[in-house]
Formats: sequence, structure tokens, C-alpha cells
Amino acid sequence: MVRTSLTTITRRIHIADDTEYLTAGQIKRRYGDVSDMWIWRYMKRHGFPKPVKFGGPTSARHWRLCEIEQWERERAKQAGES
Repeated sequence: MVRTSLTTITRRIHIADDTEYLTAGQIKRRYGDVSDMWIWRYMKRHGFPKPVKFGGPTSARHWRLCEIEQWERERAKQAGES
């Protein structure tokens, strides 16, 4: 019998422009298993990037990785100035 360890595979979506996108689940894990409400609250109050949708109003939300990383850099810079 062969035992294998299961690891979480991070799926990233690539669109033709080579921009990387993260799913809502990946966003939640990135910030410590936060809730959907945390994401929406941070978009409203803290300038967290807004998601994009592919395929219509009921499609899943995705965030541009480059926008997330820029937001994180800005937050770190602001924290350093405090």
C-alpha cells in the first residue's frame, strides 16, 4: 500500500493577458481563513480591490493578484508611517 500526503494545490486562473487571478477561497486563505463579510467590509472601508466576474452576474468572483499585492504594499507602507 502506498501512502501519499495530500497537499493543497493552489489553482490560479490565467487569462490571455497573462494576469493572474485568485478565487474567493484563495483570498480567504491568504488572510487567515477570513469570511466573505471580511472581504466585503475591507472593500468598503479599506480600499481592498474589487473582484471581477467572468461570464455573467452569477459567475464566481476573482481578484487580480497584481491589485492584491499593490494593496498589501500600500497597507504595509501606511503601517510603517504610523
